[in-house]
Amino acid sequence: MLEGLNKKIASLKPLFEPASIAIIGASADLRKPSGQPVAALVNNGFAGRIYPVNPKYKEINGLKCYPDPASIPGPVDLAIIAVPAALTLQALKDCAAKGVTGVIIFTSGFGEVGEEGKRQQDELARVAREAGMRLCGPNCMGIFSAHNRLMANFAVMELPGRVLIKDFFGFVSQSGGFGAAIYQTVKERGIGFSHFISTGNEADVEFSEYLAYMAGDSHTKVIGGYLEGVKNGRQLVEAADLALQVRKPVMLIKAGKFAPAARAAASHTGSMVGSEKVYSSFFRQKGITRVESLEELVMALSILAAGKLPGGNRVAVLATSGGRGVMLADKCSEFGLDVVNLAPETRARLDQLLPSFASTANPVDITSQIMTHPGLLQSCAEIVLSDPDVDAMVVAYWALHGDTTNLDQMINVSRNSSKPVVNLVWGLEEATLKAIHYLQDQLVPATQQAEYAVKALGNLSRYSMYLAKRAHEAPASPVPEDSLRRAAEIMAEAKQDGRLAEHRAKSVLREMGIPTTREELATTLEEALASAGKIGYPVALKIDSPDILHKTDAGGLFLNVKTPGELAEKYPQILANANNYNQGAKINGILVQEMLPPGTEVIVGIARDETFGPTVVFGLGGIFVEALDDIAVRVAPLTPTDAREMIEEVKGYRLLQGMRGAPAGDIDAIVEVILRVSQMAMNLPALAELDINPLMVYPRGIIAADAVIILKDNAGSQESSNQ
Repeated sequence: MLEGLNKKIASLKPLFEPASIAIIGASADLRKPSGQPVAALVNNGFAGRIYPVNPKYKEINGLKCYPDPASIPGPVDLAIIAVPAALTLQALKDCAAKGVTGVIIFTSGFGEVGEEGKRQQDELARVAREAGMRLCGPNCMGIFSAHNRLMANFAVMELPGRVLIKDFFGFVSQSGGFGAAIYQTVKERGIGFSHFISTGNEADVEFSEYLAYMAGDSHTKVIGGYLEGVKNGRQLVEAADLALQVRKPVMLIKAGKFAPAARAAASHTGSMVGSEKVYSSFFRQKGITRVESLEELVMALSILAAGKLPGGNRVAVLATSGGRGVMLADKCSEFGLDVVNLAPETRARLDQLLPSFASTANPVDITSQIMTHPGLLQSCAEIVLSDPDVDAMVVAYWALHGDTTNLDQMINVSRNSSKPVVNLVWGLEEATLKAIHYLQDQLVPATQQAEYAVKALGNLSRYSMYLAKRAHEAPASPVPEDSLRRAAEIMAEAKQDGRLAEHRAKSVLREMGIPTTREELATTLEEALASAGKIGYPVALKIDSPDILHKTDAGGLFLNVKTPGELAEKYPQILANANNYNQGAKINGILVQEMLPPGTEVIVGIARDETFGPTVVFGLGGIFVEALDDIAVRVAPLTPTDAREMIEEVKGYRLLQGMRGAPAGDIDAIVEVILRVSQMAMNLPALAELDINPLMVYPRGIIAADAVIILKDNAGSQESSNQ
């Protein structure tokens, strides 16, 4: 997988590292999008060759202008196409004939305007693919790279004049205008961009590929993006994994959080999983920080630019106002930060410095004494940061007009500590803004906005703990190849049915090492009586049909059948109920099954997401899965940590821990089932959806009491019109 990703990254080199650039449709009006790259490349000292192309001109901005790409004397690595939509396809073909390997198309009027535009865009993609070109756009603002002064865009026209930390932040945006606004805001903080990419319609190169490029790029330390959606979720998985390998934080603004995302499916798991839930779960799974505002993003960048990542989520609050400190402590708790108790030695040292009316508990109230006691703020901050139970600190104090004493103290604190320190400065507006800029110019995180600051710190603490937790994680044990082969054969036998009813589905589970109930399939009353005699009363009777998946609705389930006489009475009744429910249903027989003792019911399943492919689902089982919608989702394949986090994520986890004297459930056994199901999702290509519901959890061990498998060609269909 990594080899294929590396090839894709290498194929993007012409877009980011061209030695020569042609601007097709270049304009002598350097204010137009078709003229801006010519001026920007020249004015900012791009070291490569620049070839304006337009038959109307002999020269543009001091450069010789060529009538067409074929007339350019040397090779061309990158072409910027800025001609009307009707001329774009021919321009692209001309670039292909010239041997251009990278193309950026500014022109709009393609997939975003309707079916005809989509058809023309598909043709652009086809031409690029057949010529071996990588294409950015169409309908994009282009690409900016700082280290080589690449201005192949019309959003960034000049290099930033003030850069406090260069080659730092790479940003890829599916919105040109919003992305440009983010670029300007971050740039004003003095945080240097490595790359800014406007992806446009993504006819060829997609968001995930740009993200992967920056993960492998030595000029990028932190990756950000504005994302509405990806076409190929597996590519995003690969890019996220690469960013994790090189320990580069990824922070994404994901739009469409509340968009409807339901789809029809034949199983519980398929109908429960919508795209927003999958995206948010995927971000958690891969350590991607989801930021919800520009302000939050900028604050997180400020903390990272200071070179400090919190070692955990234990935070201390230091404030010159008791009320302000308490409010900040609440905000910290809201965003996942633990306002820890300071060590007795820490409090004793603070007591020696502070007046009796101060508070040395966390939050620490140092009062307004810092205005009359020079050095007090720094001394208190250093004492608190030296506490081994503190991972980060939030300091709130008043800005004094024209006085930088306290600011200089906090600059010293930040420089001398390996722990992040976030400064919340408030006061009169002019003094506050000056104080914040003064701190920011020294790469000291500072803001007026407590919510953004604390939320950013909470996000970064989670990222840090994520890295620590997964640093030495062992992979899941593989399922033997013979077991996978036999499971695939069982599913192949049911291909015509499109679904595996319970008995066959459990055969697949047993091949995967998942314990199931003792049971036999009976096709006559005599067989059912014999099976019950072997299994032992009481038993459960279940209709086994690929066309009747929800047995309770069909009257196809009788529990706790205690005697042969009761079984003889129920047997014809269950068949009649099934026939009334669905007259055309294929009946495999009646499943005679052991009655399980009470336990905690959970569900483990597989759903197929349109973007990411197979996902694994876990939650409370039985009727609660629909009534409470309390589920956790992860994109396959899963690690042992993923599986355990899924279990801990659901509200029903408290039941599994044991409540009111009840014994705890076997969490390790559930983890093992989730991992086996994940391997089914990745290694059984015919499988579309799976329900193990309920999976009975006991203090020792688990047993699958019911299961259904939906095959790919049948996913999403309804089992009957009378449901």
